[in-house]
Amino acid sequence: MKSLYISKSKSTPNDPYRNRLPPLTTKALTGGLTGGGSIPKPSSPSVFPPSYILSSSLSSLIGGYDTGVIAGALLYLTPALNLGSRPLKIGLIVTACTFGAILGSVITPQILTKQGRVPTLKISSVLFMLSAGLSGYSPTANYLICARFIAGIAMGAVSTAVPLYVSETSPKEERGRYATFPQFMISSGILVSYAVDLCILRFCGGCWRWMLGVAAVPSFAMMVGVFGLKESPRWLAGKGRLEEARSNLESIRKTKDVDVEFKSILKSVEAEAQASKHQKKEEATLSDLLNNKIARGKLVTVVALQAFQQLAGINAIVYFTPLILREAGVSSLTSKLLPDPNAASMLSTIIAYSPKIPALILASKLMDKMGRKKLLTTFTPVMSASLVSLALVFRYLQPGSALRGGIAVASIMVYGVTFCLSLGPIPSILSSEVFPQKYRSIGMSTSIFAQWTFNALVTLYFPVVQSKIGTENCLWLFAGMCAASGVFSKFRVEETKGKSLEEIGGN
Repeated sequence: MKSLYISKSKSTPNDPYRNRLPPLTTKALTGGLTGGGSIPKPSSPSVFPPSYILSSSLSSLIGGYDTGVIAGALLYLTPALNLGSRPLKIGLIVTACTFGAILGSVITPQILTKQGRVPTLKISSVLFMLSAGLSGYSPTANYLICARFIAGIAMGAVSTAVPLYVSETSPKEERGRYATFPQFMISSGILVSYAVDLCILRFCGGCWRWMLGVAAVPSFAMMVGVFGLKESPRWLAGKGRLEEARSNLESIRKTKDVDVEFKSILKSVEAEAQASKHQKKEEATLSDLLNNKIARGKLVTVVALQAFQQLAGINAIVYFTPLILREAGVSSLTSKLLPDPNAASMLSTIIAYSPKIPALILASKLMDKMGRKKLLTTFTPVMSASLVSLALVFRYLQPGSALRGGIAVASIMVYGVTFCLSLGPIPSILSSEVFPQKYRSIGMSTSIFAQWTFNALVTLYFPVVQSKIGTENCLWLFAGMCAASGVFSKFRVEETKGKSLEEIGGN
């Protein structure tokens, strides 16, 4: 990193950073203001987040759609492609996105660090569009696997880039609320995919190609939206582009009164420049992160949370909810509305999943009130209890009974709601917050790599394990992981609410 502090001008008592900035950047630091330069408090939280949060998070909606749409498509893919006796092939179709996301999370750090957050989102939008077209065309199972793999690369990239961008551009007072929005968009995308699946099942004879191809619509909207985004001021400052960083911060905050926040960013950049001045390379690697005791401890915590998130069974439940509910006999509840058992299970899936949306709105309000740690320790035990309830349904209640179907739907509802209040958004939120600026890209990417890796393992082998030990025993395993995550959170998670990224990350 080039030194930012080369000016020879005299220091002033009230501005310790002015003498360290190039003459050109003095205006960037002060913005020509004569006031105190305090960070303005938001007058009142709006119902919708700012446009830069909406535009960047649209990619999360597409990722959610690609994640959830396969649930309904599987009901028709399986017989159409003769996959009934090939559970591993079904697992590959479902997890193709996940394996692509693993690759995406590996290659993303270089783009994030060298090119910035916004270029990463632009590349992802093109990949999403390409995948949607290829998925809708797919003539064979292997072709479909390749098409979904491309979408997965984009999903891995945005899973890293979006939380970083949101955390770096949000005011600290509302960072928790805004950081929940990408998860809200993921869940909304999944719900939209279920609704599209049901409509196509009901009115178009279950054409799975249409289900997958509809993703082109939000992909095009994302392509349009991301080209208007401002680059992260923190990333620009780290590259020495201070004028642009100040300008972008003013544009994002919609005020020129950003002195205090901008000085805080510069102070963090200075500390990191001093810490790395003896290094020949500018960019931190995973090896550098692991050699830093503080950063290494933070990485262990967030990777463990990402593992718990997946080992708690969320994506196995998301991908296979229609199959689980059909096995639980929910068609007895909806047979009068939809006699087709496939459509009935999709309707029950929508009913079971819908409460996650208001739950995420509630999570956005609680994130900066209760805090990240308190939410984890409060709601992960409830997740465990809901899975225990679902397991008991399979053990003790007769298939086809209304009571069995009703409890199954209610249990998945409670599980989904409490997941949204805890293990859903918080691992990625913490991953985007806890690392120093120098290690933030590689730390976030490593965390997301762990998330997608565990996602792939759970989702790929769930059909196989389910066929060997049964749905009930799988649910018991997931319930145990939920309980263990609550204990882990109590002893290892640090609270970050109300703190700036510079205060949390340290140096």
